[in-house]
Amino acid sequence: MWILFGIASIIFTMLHGYAAFSGKSMAKGMAFGAFGFTALTLLSEYAMVVSWVRAEDWSALLDVVPYMFPMLIVYTIILVAANGLLLFVRKKDH
Repeated sequence: MWILFGIASIIFTMLHGYAAFSGKSMAKGMAFGAFGFTALTLLSEYAMVVSWVRAEDWSALLDVVPYMFPMLIVYTIILVAANGLLLFVRKKDH
Protein backbone atom coordinates (compact mmCIF):
# COMPACT_ATOMS: atom_id res chain seq x y z
CA MET A 1 0.00 0.00 0.00
CA TRP A 2 2.86 2.35 0.77
CA ILE A 3 4.03 2.09 -2.84
CA LEU A 4 0.66 3.34 -4.11
CA PHE A 5 0.65 6.18 -1.60
CA GLY A 6 4.22 7.09 -2.56
CA ILE A 7 3.40 7.15 -6.27
CA ALA A 8 0.28 9.24 -5.58
CA SER A 9 2.32 11.76 -3.56
CA ILE A 10 4.84 12.13 -6.38
CA ILE A 11 2.04 12.57 -8.93
CA PHE A 12 0.34 15.21 -6.76
CA THR A 13 3.69 17.00 -6.34
CA MET A 14 4.12 17.13 -10.12
CA LEU A 15 0.54 18.35 -10.53
CA HIS A 16 1.21 20.96 -7.86
CA GLY A 17 4.25 22.15 -9.85
CA TYR A 18 2.19 22.36 -13.02
CA ALA A 19 -0.61 24.23 -11.25
CA ALA A 20 1.77 26.63 -9.50
CA PHE A 21 3.65 27.60 -12.64
CA SER A 22 0.60 27.80 -14.89
CA GLY A 23 -1.32 29.96 -12.44
CA LYS A 24 -4.14 27.46 -11.90
CA SER A 25 -6.31 27.92 -8.84
CA MET A 26 -6.06 24.24 -7.92
CA ALA A 27 -2.46 24.55 -6.66
CA LYS A 28 -3.42 24.51 -2.98
CA GLY A 29 -5.51 21.38 -3.48
CA MET A 30 -2.64 19.63 -5.20
CA ALA A 31 -0.32 20.63 -2.35
CA PHE A 32 -2.80 19.22 0.15
CA GLY A 33 -2.93 15.96 -1.83
CA ALA A 34 0.86 15.75 -1.99
CA PHE A 35 1.30 16.37 1.73
CA GLY A 36 -1.55 14.02 2.58
CA PHE A 37 -0.23 11.14 0.51
CA THR A 38 3.28 11.71 1.87
CA ALA A 39 1.88 11.32 5.39
CA LEU A 40 -0.09 8.23 4.36
CA THR A 41 3.07 6.71 2.86
CA LEU A 42 4.94 7.16 6.13
CA LEU A 43 2.03 5.84 8.19
CA SER A 44 1.65 2.74 6.02
CA GLU A 45 5.38 2.03 6.36
CA TYR A 46 5.03 2.36 10.12
CA ALA A 47 2.02 0.02 10.07
CA MET A 48 4.08 -2.55 8.18
CA VAL A 49 6.81 -2.38 10.84
CA VAL A 50 4.22 -2.68 13.61
CA SER A 51 2.79 -5.82 12.00
CA TRP A 52 6.27 -7.35 11.89
CA VAL A 53 6.84 -6.53 15.57
CA ARG A 54 3.51 -8.07 16.54
CA ALA A 55 4.38 -11.20 14.56
CA GLU A 56 7.86 -11.15 16.13
CA ASP A 57 9.41 -11.31 12.67
CA TRP A 58 12.76 -9.93 13.74
CA SER A 59 14.54 -11.01 10.56
CA ALA A 60 12.20 -8.86 8.45
CA LEU A 61 12.87 -5.91 10.72
CA LEU A 62 16.62 -6.44 10.57
CA ASP A 63 16.55 -6.80 6.78
CA VAL A 64 14.24 -3.94 5.85
CA VAL A 65 14.20 -1.18 8.46
CA PRO A 66 17.89 -0.14 8.36
CA TYR A 67 17.69 0.39 4.58
CA MET A 68 14.19 1.86 4.33
CA PHE A 69 14.65 4.50 7.03
CA PRO A 70 17.24 6.62 5.14
CA MET A 71 15.22 6.33 1.93
CA LEU A 72 12.07 7.49 3.73
CA ILE A 73 13.95 10.45 5.17
CA VAL A 74 15.19 11.50 1.73
CA TYR A 75 11.75 10.94 0.18
CA THR A 76 10.05 13.05 2.85
CA ILE A 77 12.60 15.88 2.72
CA ILE A 78 12.47 16.10 -1.08
CA LEU A 79 8.67 16.11 -1.32
CA VAL A 80 8.13 18.52 1.57
CA ALA A 81 10.82 20.87 0.25
CA ALA A 82 9.46 20.73 -3.31
CA ASN A 83 5.89 21.42 -2.22
CA GLY A 84 7.01 24.11 0.20
CA LEU A 85 9.01 25.87 -2.49
CA LEU A 86 6.09 25.62 -4.90
CA LEU A 87 3.80 27.20 -2.32
CA PHE A 88 6.35 29.99 -1.87
CA VAL A 89 6.66 30.50 -5.63
CA ARG A 90 2.88 30.57 -5.95
CA LYS A 91 2.53 33.23 -3.25
CA LYS A 92 5.44 35.25 -4.61
CA ASP A 93 3.88 35.53 -8.09
CA HIS A 94 0.54 36.81 -6.81
